Amino acid sequence: MVENFKGSLGKGGYFISVKDKNYKLPSGEIIANGETFRNTFILRDEVECDMLVPCGGRPETINPYNYTKLFKNGKPRFKYLVEGANLFCTEAVRPKLQQMGMMIFKDASTNKGGVTSSSMEVLAALAVPEAEFLKNFTIQPDGKVPKM
Repeated sequence: MVENFKGSLGKGGYFISVKDKNYKLPSGEIIANGETFRNTFILRDEVECDMLVPCGGRPETINPYNYTKLFKNGKPRFKYLVEGANLFCTEAVRPKLQQMGMMIFKDASTNKGGVTSSSMEVLAALAVPEAEFLKNFTIQPDGKVPKM
């Protein structure tokens, strides 16, 4: 779980849990709700990068009501949007993002690895006896991951 991360995020970095309430950022801004912050983080003006790769399923995060927040002075804040999450953008918004200069790699193409992995896990659960599946395909009570 990301909450167990103990590393450094670098100068100005911070971690806000979805469980956090009234978290104070280094800037002094107070984040009232960590879950809301997570769900709307990419819409913040200061967030810019070459490639945005949202994963983890937030359907319709980018929609007709908020897509313009992905632009600053008419230019995309993300040059590339690689949808690692299914349905991250609504169908109506994708052409608008592209017309405004953002290159989009659609979820149907980019999320094949996640779908394949999930399918393999389901098939493994069906193909082997339960005890073997639990031993070889799940994290053990001691936290060890089986070696494949």
